[in-house]
Amino acid sequence: SKVEQFEKEFAALHGVSYAVASNSGTSSIHVGIGMLDPTPGDEIITGPVTDLGSILPIVFQNCIPIFADLDPETYNLDSESIEANITPKTKAIMAIHLFGNPSDMDAILDVGKRHGIPVIEDCSQSHLALYKGKLVGTIGVIGCFSLQQSKHMTTGAGGVTITDNEEYGERGALFMDKGQHQDWEWPRRYS
Repeated sequence: SKVEQFEKEFAALHGVSYAVASNSGTSSIHVGIGMLDPTPGDEIITGPVTDLGSILPIVFQNCIPIFADLDPETYNLDSESIEANITPKTKAIMAIHLFGNPSDMDAILDVGKRHGIPVIEDCSQSHLALYKGKLVGTIGVIGCFSLQQSKHMTTGAGGVTITDNEEYGERGALFMDKGQHQDWEWPRRYS
């Protein structure tokens, strides 16, 4: 019951409808990518300066990380480099908000919108940071957070993935728990 309460309160804090708790920041990104239901070989454009926990979930889903160049002032993704790396296999763009410093989300969202590509935000290092008055994690379609002991908000270990998209929220909850609907009674049935 505490995890469910945490999910509800975390979603409310961010003004979104869905929050899915998991066991780490890495798994929060894995859940976020799972929400998109990628096909093996799909590409996810992201930044090369990050923790390995941002990259492993891409590989866990049999996708290919594509590293865009960074803005030399912020070390966050450069939107022109993102656009130059888009291919027909591009499934998502993952912005990483480093050191509490939000990425240039207007430019990144513009690229994503023009190409029909969803934007995931890795907010593991930037809990409650604001970009033009909006909380990071609520600007793209999916926000991923780490709750490990060195982060701004900690549960010792853990992660949480948020979205306001109903399809992604429901898929994320199923993805996190091996396809089991939590509201079903035993015996287990899977989707």
